[in-house]
Amino acid sequence: MPAADTLRRHLADLVVVFVGVVLAFAVENLREDLNERAVGEQYLHGFREDLLADLSMLQAQQEIRRSQLENALIVLGFFEGQPVDPQRFFEAYHLVLANQYTAPNRNTIDEVLSSGGLRLIRNAEIRTRLLNLYAIYYRIARLEEHMARDFDEYLYDPTFSSVRIRFEGPWEDTPENQHDVETLLNDLRIENEIRLVVANLESASWGVLDELDLVRSQVEQLLQLIPAE
Repeated sequence: MPAADTLRRHLADLVVVFVGVVLAFAVENLREDLNERAVGEQYLHGFREDLLADLSMLQAQQEIRRSQLENALIVLGFFEGQPVDPQRFFEAYHLVLANQYTAPNRNTIDEVLSSGGLRLIRNAEIRTRLLNLYAIYYRIARLEEHMARDFDEYLYDPTFSSVRIRFEGPWEDTPENQHDVETLLNDLRIENEIRLVVANLESASWGVLDELDLVRSQVEQLLQLIPAE
């Protein structure tokens, strides 16, 4: 067989092998891409479910926090000289010092971050907004932790515990309760705590209410970006 024919045959064999290898890599890459897309879609579905649950939670939390602020301002009015209504003070005071926590659903984000799967969400805007969302949740958690420490300091002070014990249940117009109201209204620590509550809730730059508005807006925008199945 002439040398030229042999060379052509070997070159043809090499081309066939080369094409086979390239096709094998292409098929494997396509398979991997399809798998990653499927996982990314599962993550998006999980995020959508979490965000829908978060939206309901945030709506309730905003109502609670607005009520808390409204009642804190009522209590402050009594400290600042308004005629004292003991029952109104009692009811408002209890609503102010009730600990509240914003608890987002973290099932999907924790899985995504622990597995390094954030890259599987192909939409860059969704990725960025998700990271921003959980950064806001983190800030809210820090604020609420700060408020909880304040509550603990005041509510569990030994000099205050005996008053707090009698402040359980519905209001009763008894000399003991009247005395407790008077005691609280003459306690500068309590006034300071109520002022801290107001500051933590309504500060224009870092208050809980503004952060809740911001995080709810982020949730609503993400729900518009993530398609429903």
